[in-house]
Amino acid sequence: MLTWLTAAQRQSTSRIPKPLRLAIRRLSGGESWTAQVVRGWLWRYRYFVLLALGANLAAAVFEGSTLGVLTLALELLAGTFQPGESAGQSLFSDLIAGWQQRWGVGGAFFLLLGIAAAMQIARSGLDFSAQVASAYLRAWLEGELRRQIFRQFVSLHYPAISRYRTGDLVSYTEQVANVGRLITTTNYLLSHLLIVVAYAVVLFWLSWQMTLGALVVLLLLSIALRGIMARVRQISRQLLEASVQFNTQVVEFLQGLRLIHSFARQEHAIRQVDQIVDRSIRAQRRGMIWAASILPVMQVLMVLGVVIFLAIGYQMVQRVGVGMVPRLITFVFVLYRLLPRVSGVNNGLAQINGEWPFVERVAEILRTDDKEYVHSGELPFQRLEEGIRFDGVTLTYPGSTRPAVHNLSFTIPRGSMVAFVGTSGAGKSTLVNLLLRLYDPDTGHIWVDGKDLKRLRLTDWRERIGVVDQDTFVFSTTIAENIRFGRLDADDGAVRRAAQMAQAHEFIAQLPAGYETEVGDRGYRLSGGQRQRLAIARAVIREPEILIFDEATSALDSRSERLIQSAMGELRQDRTLVVIAHRLSTVVDADQIYVLQDGRVVEQGTHPSLLAAGGLYASLWRIQAGSAPAYP
Repeated sequence: MLTWLTAAQRQSTSRIPKPLRLAIRRLSGGESWTAQVVRGWLWRYRYFVLLALGANLAAAVFEGSTLGVLTLALELLAGTFQPGESAGQSLFSDLIAGWQQRWGVGGAFFLLLGIAAAMQIARSGLDFSAQVASAYLRAWLEGELRRQIFRQFVSLHYPAISRYRTGDLVSYTEQVANVGRLITTTNYLLSHLLIVVAYAVVLFWLSWQMTLGALVVLLLLSIALRGIMARVRQISRQLLEASVQFNTQVVEFLQGLRLIHSFARQEHAIRQVDQIVDRSIRAQRRGMIWAASILPVMQVLMVLGVVIFLAIGYQMVQRVGVGMVPRLITFVFVLYRLLPRVSGVNNGLAQINGEWPFVERVAEILRTDDKEYVHSGELPFQRLEEGIRFDGVTLTYPGSTRPAVHNLSFTIPRGSMVAFVGTSGAGKSTLVNLLLRLYDPDTGHIWVDGKDLKRLRLTDWRERIGVVDQDTFVFSTTIAENIRFGRLDADDGAVRRAAQMAQAHEFIAQLPAGYETEVGDRGYRLSGGQRQRLAIARAVIREPEILIFDEATSALDSRSERLIQSAMGELRQDRTLVVIAHRLSTVVDADQIYVLQDGRVVEQGTHPSLLAAGGLYASLWRIQAGSAPAYP
């Protein structure tokens, strides 16, 4: 039921009496996914929840008891205290009468004042305890949520997570703060609500007639506020949508700043963001107006309530006499203290309604029953013994109707260098996605030493592969740490050897801080070729069984390309090389070259044999050699 609870924790919830479980479930939103997740959060941190609840409850009891003690003190002072007749018809009645006989009215009065002061001090301490418990609960929950959300992101199957936009993913982690505010607001609401209940008990004790008049006013207030709360939640959802869209658009534009400046599209980007901000402003303005309407509605109805209870109080004084005055004074004082608390309850409800759509969104990303996760096989993998064979493999990307590759069949023998070439969109990079199991074939099989790739333990398989992507990603850290990402336990010597093999050591040594040079966000301080050689070093340091170069030399100059080709010659001696290439000069020494077109293998052979065949490969070679018109 809940991703947040272990089996033992779920079993412990079964010890709660069924009627209480049903009541909690009903009060917390029923069986909706968000309600289940919120209950899971509360149960996981139940000791802090119970501490906050207990402290708030005890504080409310002390608050109500303080007012009762003050009422008895006023009755003593006014001479209207009647043991056995007043509201002190309890064990306190005889106790107060004994104090009065021993120390007189003044002594008993000051003793009651001291008790009231001690109760208020205790109430303040309990309030502080509840806030501390709420603060601990919020801090741990927000931290755990951020961990869970990031773990969810990296655990999802690559096709599933790639459908999200970066800004959208970032917004999930930002909205964890809304969940934290919900905890604080709930504690605030609970504190005010329990004290309202305590005040209601005191008011009923003082005069049930006037209290009934106040309850009528509160009922009218509740009816009036229900529509306002629904409107606040609706507007909050609009604000959430605008917030998510804003984050998504801003992150995308920031990632494309170079393109924006190159095409002089600054004003276009500003207009796009302005439109989103305008929608956000309108939603926020409407939400604040509706929230602001709560106080005037309360004030009008409260004035009506004061008029009603004063009229009832006047009638009671006329009937009972001045002996009713101490209680009437206390009633006015309690009502005066009650009104801000009622306002606090309604403000808390408005805030919870405002935060709830954000909580729903965070809870939704944590669902496990509607998402696709990485499925690992059960067979261990240590090394490639024979080779890799594609057998009738077809893959169509989600959202596309045209297969990226169709009915592919070929073999990559162990220790060989196999290259895949072709025009853009031919399906070359799709082969890398399939080899890494970022995607699984729709039909057909990929066999590794005669075993289906899906059955191999995924972590074992990927640990034995080194990849150099055409879209080189560099972390915003030092050069050494970027290389060491390939093998986290690599020492400085291994880092240097990998850089030398990737022909990167020369330019690194010329940098002011050498291997400790910070490369900046996405490696902006390095050239494209330098970033690519850094990526090659990161792949080489893994000492991989299979080394995949996906357009690895596309950003290199001719000299660097020759150096990388030389490095490939060294690497192929004890590794299996898979080379995806646009520059055909990179693959002239390959053991086998497959030419792809429209997701299919249309030619295969060695460089000399393909040139002799005079087909697509030969045409591409002539284009790159400058001896033929561009390929259409």
